[in-house]
Amino acid sequence: MRAAAFLFLPLVLVSLSARAATPSIVGDWFEDETYGGERTIAVGHFKPDGTFSVDFRTCLKKGFLDHTETGQWTYSGGKLRMTTQTNNGFWVYDTEDYQTVSNNGHLWIYKSTAGSGFQDYGQVTFHDVRVEPGSKPPDCDLTS
Repeated sequence: MRAAAFLFLPLVLVSLSARAATPSIVGDWFEDETYGGERTIAVGHFKPDGTFSVDFRTCLKKGFLDHTETGQWTYSGGKLRMTTQTNNGFWVYDTEDYQTVSNNGHLWIYKSTAGSGFQDYGQVTFHDVRVEPGSKPPDCDLTS
């Protein structure tokens, strides 16, 4: 009986730690969402040092608009805070908060909870897919 308990306990601990471990958001993520009446394609690059850059492509009826934002991020307990410090190289200051709904390491679903984007568009739920490092947003018509 005692031997069975010694074998069972490690299995329980491994199972609990596997459930508790949340996949990292570090890496590159692709999203294609519509909010504010515009389709926006983005690729976010979250570095281990707490910095990020996001390449945005807004699809318009005729053409598109690109811009890149950079800044600092923190992530704890499923809560992401992004502080944007530049937009296309110009200094800005904007803080946005998000809550993770789920993350299996390949698909990360999270929703906006605070910040100017939340004030402008309401709560948006993002569905990001992990992509290769250095990925860029595709042309608007290629993902339709």
